[in-house]
Amino acid sequence: MFLHIGDSQVVPVKKIIGIFHYDRKSTQANKRFLQSDAANALTREEEKYYNAFVVTTDYVYYSPISPLTLQKRMARNTFIEKGQED
Repeated sequence: MFLHIGDSQVVPVKKIIGIFHYDRKSTQANKRFLQSDAANALTREEEKYYNAFVVTTDYVYYSPISPLTLQKRMARNTFIEKGQED
């Protein structure tokens, strides 16, 4: 199953480690984590556009969609996927 995170990006749900609010980047742990991926750094203009960052086993994705909406989509997709298995 995949999760659409906006900007024509989809992420495999099984690879998602966490979905975080981008405003929380100012916490020390998040700040260090995002700074450690300098190749994926955002400009100030881009920072205004994104509401969430999605950490996967392979990559960090930025999303304009709120983390709450992403979590609801993931929960709904998981429910649908389980319903199809029955």
